[in-house]
Amino acid sequence: MEKRETTKKEIKGKVKSMERLETGEDLIEERSVKATRALIQTLLQTLKSFRLYEPNHPILNKFLERLKRDFDLYFEEFDSFSIHVGEGRLFYCGKVIYENQDIKESLAFFFFKDGIRELKFLRGLEFKEIMDFLHIVKKSETVNRMEDDLVTLLWEKEFPHIHFTIVDDFLDGETRWVPGSEEDFIERLEFRGFQGSGFEDSTSFEMEKGAPPFEREGLRQLLNPKPGQSLVQACELTPFELEEINRELQEERAPEHLIHLIENLIEILLHLGEDVSAYENMISYFERIIGSFFERGEIQQALFILRRLNETLETMVLKDKQIFAVRQILEAFSTPRSPALLKEIILKAGEMGSEWVLQYLQLLSKKAIGPLYHLLSSLESGKWRKMVCDRLVELSQGEIQPFLPFLKENNPFLISHLLYILGKIGHPTTPLYLESWVSHPDPKVREETLQLLKRFGEKGKGLIQKCLEDPMAEIRAKASLLFAKVAKEEAVKILSEIILSKEFLKRDY
Repeated sequence: MEKRETTKKEIKGKVKSMERLETGEDLIEERSVKATRALIQTLLQTLKSFRLYEPNHPILNKFLERLKRDFDLYFEEFDSFSIHVGEGRLFYCGKVIYENQDIKESLAFFFFKDGIRELKFLRGLEFKEIMDFLHIVKKSETVNRMEDDLVTLLWEKEFPHIHFTIVDDFLDGETRWVPGSEEDFIERLEFRGFQGSGFEDSTSFEMEKGAPPFEREGLRQLLNPKPGQSLVQACELTPFELEEINRELQEERAPEHLIHLIENLIEILLHLGEDVSAYENMISYFERIIGSFFERGEIQQALFILRRLNETLETMVLKDKQIFAVRQILEAFSTPRSPALLKEIILKAGEMGSEWVLQYLQLLSKKAIGPLYHLLSSLESGKWRKMVCDRLVELSQGEIQPFLPFLKENNPFLISHLLYILGKIGHPTTPLYLESWVSHPDPKVREETLQLLKRFGEKGKGLIQKCLEDPMAEIRAKASLLFAKVAKEEAVKILSEIILSKEFLKRDY
């Protein structure tokens, strides 16, 4: 009896231990599934950013940093993870961690269509491997399918910590029929052309004849055609339905619809909370929609969105993340792409050109200084060039530093515009950067530089004196008058020496 009771107690103890063990394993599995799901989401967001942004774009860099951090954190706790690939789903430990049935957007289908059925990431994964993997995925989207595919590109890279499993077409549960002759090929074509008297009759006949009975019956129940009406006729839109669709299209194209839509989007932006990825998605959406309007020549719509965002920034009390998001959207159009956009506006603006160009220029930030400067040489109209120069002066906010990279310029056309800008800014250190232009081969550059030096009085005295030796008599004469005015008593001695020199009598002055 005692032995029996002891045995029962031992069995109960073992059962409880096993239950505790199973519970612990369940918790570990649940935690790993949750972590893997989050990592896949980060990977997906990074892939999207890789497609949208140029290398070194701030938003892309943030996604890459987060992806590296998430991988590092994952491998601190787990040795590896293996993802099984379905047509529209990704599985981990038998559980769905990602699902998207849209074949254009689905990450699962992207791998599935090239025969990949499993992806495995191992501890020790380096950031370079992650970058190479992302580059290959991006490259495979545009590669010639007759020359390369995703699997080949992955094989060639020989990743030490990324493994994948593929299936052969013949092992994938499908049979492949190969035509033996041209007649066989034509016979098996799914599309046979518009045969008979008309498309409607032909299509109706093929549908009724070719579809399996259960499919035809299912369609009939779904469409509920009238007596004597074919399935194709039942699918046709009625005049009322066509009119309704056209009306909705017209409403969506109306300015009021855009205003309403943008107001709603800004409202959403202001209520995103603390989720960084939500802000990044909204930034990306705004950038794409504004860029799309510019590309289609719908300048007014693009400018309206930018103005509303700018007004939101200036008139509302925003949180740091909201301020960052709005500025990020606005500054996206102050990058090197802005000259192309501005030139596009000028070409498409017509009679309203000046107003549109001014509106766009006013929305640009300080980051646009470089791109706008490079745009000057491609603008034919002096009116547009002056408008750009005046905006460059405003963007400089009285500082000369943004223009220092351009002061080594040798093109007389651009130097002339730079001198105009520097004169408007009037920074006291300007004469320090003009020495090379005082001796420039182009006489117009030398003369305009002398005119600018006049504004700086005593600070420009040294360079004005150099102009006294200019090869052109007209410039020397102007420099003499200006030097006498600036240097005063000091000028008497220097000018007297020039007048009394032997060279003075040999040349015009």
